[in-house]
Amino acid sequence: MKIRVIFVFLMLSFASFVYATDTISFVLVEGLHSVKLRTVLSAINVKKGEAYSADVARENVRSISALDYFENVEVSFDDQKGILTFTVTEKPYINRVMFKGNSAFSTGKLKSTSVLKEKEYYDLSKLEETKNKILELYSDKGYTDCQLEAYPTVDADTNKITITFIITENNKVVIGGVDVDGVFLFNTKKILKLMKTRPKKIFKEGIFQADLMTVQTFYKDNGFMDYQVLSSSINYNENRTEMFLKVSISEGNKYEIGEVSYSGTFAIDDKDIKKVIKLKKKQVYNQDKIIEIVRNIYSLYSDKGYLNAKIDPEFNKSSEVSGVVDINFSIQENTIVYVGNIYIDGLVSTKDKVIRRELLLSPGDVFSFQKARRSVEKIYNLGFIESVETQPMPTGVQDVLDLSLAITEGKPGMITAGIGYSSVDQIIGSLQLQHLNLFGLAQRVNLLCEFGARRRNYELDWTDPRVLNQNMSLTLSLFDTNRKKDYASTTDAYEEARIGFSTKLGPRLSDYVALMFGYTFEDIKLKDIKDDVKRQIEQAADLSKGKTSSVFTQIVYDSRDYVFDPTKGNRQLLNFQIASNKLGGDINFLRGIARSTWYFQTFWKFVLSTNVELGAITAYGDQSLVPIYEKFYVGGPEVRGYKPRVEIGPANGGKVKGVLNIEYKFPIVAEKGRSILVGAFFYDIGGSWADFNTINLDFGIGEKNLRSGVGFGIRLATPALPIRLDWGYGLNHKEGEPLQQFHFTMGNAF
Repeated sequence: MKIRVIFVFLMLSFASFVYATDTISFVLVEGLHSVKLRTVLSAINVKKGEAYSADVARENVRSISALDYFENVEVSFDDQKGILTFTVTEKPYINRVMFKGNSAFSTGKLKSTSVLKEKEYYDLSKLEETKNKILELYSDKGYTDCQLEAYPTVDADTNKITITFIITENNKVVIGGVDVDGVFLFNTKKILKLMKTRPKKIFKEGIFQADLMTVQTFYKDNGFMDYQVLSSSINYNENRTEMFLKVSISEGNKYEIGEVSYSGTFAIDDKDIKKVIKLKKKQVYNQDKIIEIVRNIYSLYSDKGYLNAKIDPEFNKSSEVSGVVDINFSIQENTIVYVGNIYIDGLVSTKDKVIRRELLLSPGDVFSFQKARRSVEKIYNLGFIESVETQPMPTGVQDVLDLSLAITEGKPGMITAGIGYSSVDQIIGSLQLQHLNLFGLAQRVNLLCEFGARRRNYELDWTDPRVLNQNMSLTLSLFDTNRKKDYASTTDAYEEARIGFSTKLGPRLSDYVALMFGYTFEDIKLKDIKDDVKRQIEQAADLSKGKTSSVFTQIVYDSRDYVFDPTKGNRQLLNFQIASNKLGGDINFLRGIARSTWYFQTFWKFVLSTNVELGAITAYGDQSLVPIYEKFYVGGPEVRGYKPRVEIGPANGGKVKGVLNIEYKFPIVAEKGRSILVGAFFYDIGGSWADFNTINLDFGIGEKNLRSGVGFGIRLATPALPIRLDWGYGLNHKEGEPLQQFHFTMGNAF
């Protein structure tokens, strides 16, 4: 009998072995309620007919869990039938979120604050986050005693959950009073005014802590280097509707500066260190100035590659004289850091060499922070880069850092159309096609069409900033313009048509200095001259001569941080032009222009800019007359508040001009750290004169006087299409002249 039983058992085991399989014949998903089957199957990478693998099955469990719809996922394989089964336990599906007891906030407001949303899956961590956010919402409105309980209810049949939040708001609490104890050397009201935590306001912990830091900074910047907060406390009235704050402080002694010294410096000249240590004996101790000095000393070292330098101010309070502290800036230079590899990431259209040629650092160079900062400015000045993030990276070599640049490209090409109005040109339409990064080589091409009642303008420009891979730029331009011009009191006295071309070529002598040489040919015609001014214009211009062929040279120094909307730096320009009949033209003249522009950062993001421009022109050779269309005319965009050509200087133009512009700019709209829309207040002064002998620097309404104007405007500060709209009010108008003018201009002011 036993032998028979053993035989049957062996036969069954053999049969089981014979019919066992490792091939998947079917895939099942069990436990679904709300989640659709195809959603789970899309996360599975096994199919019918494939061989079963425990590792692959576990990988699929992780993929299903990553859907974030399930609390638990298990897998099993029936090797008799070849069935692979995933058994899931769904998270409850949120059917409804309810709030009870709320009156300070609407249910809609609370639902928008909740991280748990209806028609999503329940998550315990999101429940806790929702409770914290709602309590924070109430606390910010003064309900610091608000209580909140959450009650999730699950329907076992449908696995749907209803979450009910029960809110007990309690009383709204406002600040009843703030008291600072320990103030002796200042008026207590002065200290309280430094704080934003005030009576009748809602208490916010973050603001209160910031207030304590503000008071501390005030004391330490006024000599009280030992100042400290001893304690702070909060008490409530009986109904818990008001809270009373009390802060106890210790002012300590007031200190003056004694001896000032520094030690440990070898790599930096003493005169450079002394320039940044702006402390004198008997000066009141100021913590902010100490921090600034430390920062400036470190800047000196980091610019020379000493990135690991340490500057520690040491304070020695005099034992002989109370309230005097000696300060020594202890400097530990450490070793110079060098540049390893330079990595550039994020480029899509731009060639790698375009970015690298803007870098002032190369592998093996001393790692200068000043050169790294300037390199970033140069990359931004290409005009089509949206962001640049630099990161020094450690290497396996001591005192060597790699430099990583993460670059995000902007949109280099665009088509823009617009319409504007100015008091002079009236309604102006424009269409511009521009590409700032042609072929990924930073080449620029620009096609501009302007049209209006008094202006028609076509321009085509192409610029290669590194022609033939050399450190020089090349610009080719074609233009065809027609503009109606005023003469004295006659509007639209004549039409001036110019057609021609120009070319410019110049090397960069250094990071800041560029030299430029150019040639321009123009065919200029004066047409449709009104009879009442024809005689005057004929006397001011030989109408038989209209071809100007000229060469020019200019040198430019430019240290602006961002050329499209500068906040600091300066630009200096000297330009000399000579036109000659020996170059194929009709006109002989010499013209010189000098321009000096400065930008200064003030508080917040306000920028003060100044611009001075001087110009002079004279005929030479067998020609005594400078044509009317080559002379200087001041007004319009240069001296805002006045019509160009007819209100400042001689009616037929001046041979000498001078202009001063002062602008105070502030950002209105910014994007990714760059100002897009900028506001400005301005004050302009200018004049033009028949020659040097007639220059008069007095303000007035005469032909020889200076005139001035004030006003405000907005600027669209973009590399592709800088636009200015200014309203100017003239301060030196003649009787009958309009006192104000609108000026619409494309391009930067100066």
